[in-house]
Amino acid sequence: MLSLINIRSFSWALTAFCVLIFIQFILPDSLSTIIVFLKYITIISTIIILVMYNRILEEIENPEDNNEFDIESQGTVSEIKLNRASPKKLYEYLTKFVIQTTKSINENSNSAIYIIDPQKNNFTIQNGNTSEFVDSISLTNQIVKKHLTNKKKFHQKEYPKEWSELFFGQSWRGSECAIFSPVNINGSIAGFIMTRLDHFNKATDKEIDLFSQLAEYVSFSLSNLESLEQHMIGEDSKTLILEILSNLDFKSDTQNIFNQFKYLIRTFFKYERATISIRKESENRRKYDKGVTSTIKLVDGDKDEYTEGSDFPTNGSLQGLPVISGTYFQTNDWRKSHHNMFRFKSSESDDYKYKSVMGVPIIIEGESRGSIILEKNDNSSFPNQELADGVLIGQVLGSALHWKYEYEKIHKNATHDGLTGLLNHQTFKERFNDEVQRAARFQQKMAVMMFDLDKFKKVNDTLGHQYGDYVIQAVAKIMIDSVRAVDVVARYGGEEFAVILINTTAVMSNIVAQRIVDTIADHKFSLNGVGTRLSISGGMSEYPTHADNMRQLIEIADQEMYATKRRGGNGITIHQIVDNDND
Repeated sequence: MLSLINIRSFSWALTAFCVLIFIQFILPDSLSTIIVFLKYITIISTIIILVMYNRILEEIENPEDNNEFDIESQGTVSEIKLNRASPKKLYEYLTKFVIQTTKSINENSNSAIYIIDPQKNNFTIQNGNTSEFVDSISLTNQIVKKHLTNKKKFHQKEYPKEWSELFFGQSWRGSECAIFSPVNINGSIAGFIMTRLDHFNKATDKEIDLFSQLAEYVSFSLSNLESLEQHMIGEDSKTLILEILSNLDFKSDTQNIFNQFKYLIRTFFKYERATISIRKESENRRKYDKGVTSTIKLVDGDKDEYTEGSDFPTNGSLQGLPVISGTYFQTNDWRKSHHNMFRFKSSESDDYKYKSVMGVPIIIEGESRGSIILEKNDNSSFPNQELADGVLIGQVLGSALHWKYEYEKIHKNATHDGLTGLLNHQTFKERFNDEVQRAARFQQKMAVMMFDLDKFKKVNDTLGHQYGDYVIQAVAKIMIDSVRAVDVVARYGGEEFAVILINTTAVMSNIVAQRIVDTIADHKFSLNGVGTRLSISGGMSEYPTHADNMRQLIEIADQEMYATKRRGGNGITIHQIVDNDND
């Protein structure tokens, strides 16, 4: 019988795979570098898992029969087959994508990936331009050992001889540098990604961090392969889980994740009612806090007064038991085995017939944050196989939810200004282009506004940058409060803001623009007892009256904003088309 320990071990390996395969299906290439980076990492990890999957198929020609865990024998698993491919070819794809990812982080870089070869006592190149990078590097290479333990750049001009041991000859200018990003397995260095740039100034600290994150993701995927090899769950069942996971869309509502797992649970188990609940995030997180409440996120099967969206106390309820205990349970007659507990609330009626109950925790970031509860009318036990499957599904669902939350945070960090929460410059331009296309398609007009705070430098110089940040935040809130939810507000840079009013004209938008100007002029900015007054200048253009593309619309609005400043500021100027025929 497969032990629950092995199930847990496998879940970590599958979690690493799930984390990354999700993101592949949700992130467009138009987003910022970190999003593109994560997208490529997803592909890399997918290939890693496929490599190991093929190894398992090839190594285990006659798998040991285990009826207790033969999920397929119960006739519940759809016949989904995973196409086999050459492990060698898949590994080539893996290393290729590693190199492509580093290129996407910094287009001026050239990279190679090296993995340790214990038999040869060196690091051997896996992928990279062999006309530029050496084929192998000794494990005792002092430069490599030194730079694998820190994030400092390796400069050619400082170590010309050692440089030539790593890179094949050409005329070096002395400005070149290399970056080493270690790949670790079980706490030991298993390899590294070596990235070379023609000039040391062409790699920012952020990009170096991204190279490190790339290596960490590779490390995390590789370190879990052993667990995957040891897992004995049926291949059809494993494939079904992957099929469900591949259909998840993190850009959609969180409820979509629960709905997808509902079909997975239906396939694996027989029950009268299934309930998925999540502990409320806003509550105190202490493990045994009696004030903690949970919310029902999904109900499948029998319906009663406890429907989706209903809250119940986590402590003291059967539904909350996996959350509080952090582990699974099963019982043939829960009223006898858990006589001091209630299903949901102490005020509930006893008019229900469920006897046999199985519950597993939903693990998010190593913490029990929810539960999956399956209830049956009779007193037949849930088989150990189903209990093991339930534990696995609870952990995988937790990973899915965790990375849904992480996606939301990553997406917000990548697309929004950290100080104000408004769209950042790059995302504003992407959104602007989308709105231009939409307006063209529906033949609508748009008003484009550019705003800049008047004499803001004086605030920073006299009151300090902390005060300046406070002013920027306050102005951002005023702008958000002045427009509709459908409109677009962004921090364009420094003390400059951009606004797009959808499906309206510049003349009609002047009311909103003037409201922004007046509200800021009337607002008394005050921080730590220090008050000041400020004004703002704005300019406005109109699509498609003044221009039909983003660049010109911004330029025109910007010019009118500076025209406002030349007249003393604290106002808004709408662009006027000069009619040469009337000159």
